[in-house]
Amino acid sequence: MTKCGTRFLGVQASSNIQNQHGIVTLQNQEIIAGLKAKFAEHRIVFWHDPDKRFLEELGNLELENVTLLDMTDQSQLAIKKRIEIDEPEQQFLLWFPHDVPPKEFDWLLDIRLYSTEFHADFAAITLNTLGIPQLGLREYIQRRKAFFSIKRLSSLKGLVTEQENEASLDKKMVAVIAGVKTAKTEEILFSLITQYVNQQKDDDSGLENTLAMLKRHNLEGVLWDILNQEMGYQAEYPSLENLILKLFCTDLSAQADPQEREWLEKNVLTTPSGRASALAFMVTWRADRRYKEAYDYCAQQMQDALRPEDQYRLSSPYDLHECETTQSIEQTIIHALVTQLLEESTTLDREAFKKLLSERQSKYWCQTRQEYYAIYDALRQAERLLNLRNRHIDGFHYQDSATFWKAYCEELFRFDQAYRLFNEYALLVHSKGAMILKSLDDYIEALYSNWYLAELSRSWNKVLETENRMQEWRIAGVPRQQNFYNEVVKPQFNNPQIKRVFVIISDALRYEVAEELGNQINTEKRFTAELRSQLGVLPSYTQLGMAALLPHDEMCYQAGNGDIVYADGLSTSGTPNRDTILKKYKGMAVKSDDVLKWKNQQGRDLIRNYNVVYIWHNTIDAMGDSASTEEKTFEACHNAVVELKDLVTRVINRLHGTRIIVTADHGFLFQQQPLSGQDKTTLQIKPDNTIKNHKRFIIGRQLPADDFCWKGKVADTAGVSDNSEFLIPKGIQRFHFLGGARFVHGGAMLQEVCVPVLQVKALQKTAAEKHPQRRPVDIVSYRPLIKLVNNIDKVSLLQTHPVGELYEARTLNIFIVDNANNVVSGKERICFDSDNNTMEKRVRDVTLKLIGANFNRRNEYWLILEDAQTETGYQKYPVIIDLAFQDDFF
Repeated sequence: MTKCGTRFLGVQASSNIQNQHGIVTLQNQEIIAGLKAKFAEHRIVFWHDPDKRFLEELGNLELENVTLLDMTDQSQLAIKKRIEIDEPEQQFLLWFPHDVPPKEFDWLLDIRLYSTEFHADFAAITLNTLGIPQLGLREYIQRRKAFFSIKRLSSLKGLVTEQENEASLDKKMVAVIAGVKTAKTEEILFSLITQYVNQQKDDDSGLENTLAMLKRHNLEGVLWDILNQEMGYQAEYPSLENLILKLFCTDLSAQADPQEREWLEKNVLTTPSGRASALAFMVTWRADRRYKEAYDYCAQQMQDALRPEDQYRLSSPYDLHECETTQSIEQTIIHALVTQLLEESTTLDREAFKKLLSERQSKYWCQTRQEYYAIYDALRQAERLLNLRNRHIDGFHYQDSATFWKAYCEELFRFDQAYRLFNEYALLVHSKGAMILKSLDDYIEALYSNWYLAELSRSWNKVLETENRMQEWRIAGVPRQQNFYNEVVKPQFNNPQIKRVFVIISDALRYEVAEELGNQINTEKRFTAELRSQLGVLPSYTQLGMAALLPHDEMCYQAGNGDIVYADGLSTSGTPNRDTILKKYKGMAVKSDDVLKWKNQQGRDLIRNYNVVYIWHNTIDAMGDSASTEEKTFEACHNAVVELKDLVTRVINRLHGTRIIVTADHGFLFQQQPLSGQDKTTLQIKPDNTIKNHKRFIIGRQLPADDFCWKGKVADTAGVSDNSEFLIPKGIQRFHFLGGARFVHGGAMLQEVCVPVLQVKALQKTAAEKHPQRRPVDIVSYRPLIKLVNNIDKVSLLQTHPVGELYEARTLNIFIVDNANNVVSGKERICFDSDNNTMEKRVRDVTLKLIGANFNRRNEYWLILEDAQTETGYQKYPVIIDLAFQDDFF
């Protein structure tokens, strides 16, 4: 008998070192670990070693507080007395050099029944190491003995549970060789496909080694059996390349034009459950950005081999709405939609068109290729512009200037906005070298420049002439720009709680750009923005517009000082001079760039003694008013919106501003297409005594009249006190093209003189809580009972409100889980962004692909709606899955 001590003896951990009995010395550690696990739950452990393979190892076993009893020639009665009477609390390890005796000859049977047994053969040790209690697997482990290297054993241990069988262990061994940390089929496949792509691209040997290892351990057949059972994959000579072909063909067949499936039939997976599982795998593959490179490579490979674009060239884009298999499908849909806009613009189903755009933008190629997303944004703006044209196909006919002005502020400005945004997105596409929008680009340009601007200028000119507006530059109910300080800024202080007003003047901020800015500001929780308009001065250019916005009693030009405008005798040119004027009104002037540089306390100290702070911002005009950069005008508009929103936020958060007014000196005209000689107005008589000679206006004294120009006194159109006059080409004409011709201002077009006044308020906490906040739309199940009867089936979801002023779009991941929270379907990403007021038009059908075939109608399943950005739960609904018996027969 040997009493085990408490000292631990280390053993060399090498799988290559063996003692004379052929037992790997590493097993000493495994034996100790296994025994410790047994003693953690039992006081007495029986160990039968009939081959005496571990006799020499007994002395090296270090188990604290355990007595080792060598039962060779021991009196079992004496041992029984010692264990149960003499040392009833002591732990004992009983080692026997023979098998377990029959029950009728086992003197220790009663002790054995409340104790446990330890096995130390290779299979038993391996099962013990893995934590698997089923000793019935010992024969299986022995057969798979070659698999169990130290590294693979360690990897397998991280995958197994106590509830294993031969099939589950086989699959996990495949996972270990594939190099993944989970036994999910999709992860095994992802690893193998990634190795396949590396082999194809870089001549990497990883896949070859993996397949050789599977074959060496008789696991290659296991892999194909798994794929047969779960995806219905069968082939005379199965291979990864063939599997990929069938996955892509199955994906195409299920999602593309249902009338064009026959050409794929031979390569579509055979069983309904297998197809559903394969489709779910494809959904997961596209959603997992870790494997984007592998998907893109395989998709291009399949696209080159299958050329699906040839098959679906004549298909309706609406029949391809779900398909995202290859990039060429995306291009086929885009081609069809462009053609539809060009050929069916007056009969287009707007709701179906917008729904398709939204759906496509949530698909793989738009999510991974910025240019495709931009194309659909451009198509959305093109459709918007075409719809406006259809509503005003007979032109613009209004009874007076006030009605015309109201129409522009409420709707017509959207022509300019849609045109700008279309070009903003189209330019991004063009910058990538794509010409897909070229024909639509030309069409939109002709619509805007040759129809809209022409019709608008013709009708607006007629109203101006009829009402003799050059001699009386006013519109009923519309404030005038030169009264801005007295009528907009000064009245703010009628509220005793208002101590300071900030005025942000953004050079050339057109009304439609300000409308976009206002919409973005209104998405903020603590701000509210209201857009109004004022009638800009004529000519509508910077020096005069800036001066008109300053507080003044009198404005004028002074002889010999060019086009500098003086306010109460002081120059208004430049920030320092404007600051001097504002000082008289307890105000200050500063550039936006300087404000952005201020530290919090520094800024508050600088404005402390002032009631009015004028901030000058110049992004649009700085870019547009130069021949070398005017083509970037719309890019500048986008940047201006971003900058102004940031500026407003800084003023409120850092300078504690509560009232901000964003306005402009003038707007602008812009068109992408180059101008020609026909767009010039040539004066019959060259004027003398000019103060300013610009491509869109002339200021001077005693100017000659011209039938093709508006002539007036600046005193009538801007309130100056001198006798200066102006000439402006009628409509959208220019005098010359020096300094650029596509971006202009100075004239009387609505885009130039409809000056925005965007009033922004910072809400106090209580007001902010009461203020209706724009929030994501709610999504609910359209039907009270959700029941799936096919492996690929649809659920209907309702968007409760249209996207608009109070509601914004919501993007969800939608999938099914079982009662153990295992995902049992593919995850579908859906953006709910319908702005339709009809409830039925806001219902979306979502196609779900179930994984596997083992569904029981009596089990619990749940439809999960998950926020796509945060991956947090949003809604869940119980689901009944009652599949037909469709896989049971050949």
